[in-house]
Amino acid sequence: MSVPFPARWAQMLQRKRWAYIRTLCGVEGKPHPEGARMLADLKRFCGINKGGIVVSPVGRIVDPYATVYRAGMRDVYLRIAKMIDLDETEISEEAHGGSDNDNG
Repeated sequence: MSVPFPARWAQMLQRKRWAYIRTLCGVEGKPHPEGARMLADLKRFCGINKGGIVVSPVGRIVDPYATVYRAGMRDVYLRIAKMIDLDETEISEEAHGGSDNDNG
């Protein structure tokens, strides 16, 4: 007998969640130093503390393509944070060094 679809989906999601936790967190469930450094870099790179709307520096109007692009970048960080139940106060961009100019 096969497992019902909702149960399979829940199992798959739990396996993904545990993969994120094992990769980024220590035994106490909080990000370990290297994981925190990586999350701080992603937080900065994905523009979590920037506004959601992007205004073109040339035309001084809202750039819909850049706005959607930024929203996608923010979604990546938010997905990772949600998967590990991250408390946003635990990760400080300034505390872990790095530069906005690292393009990847």
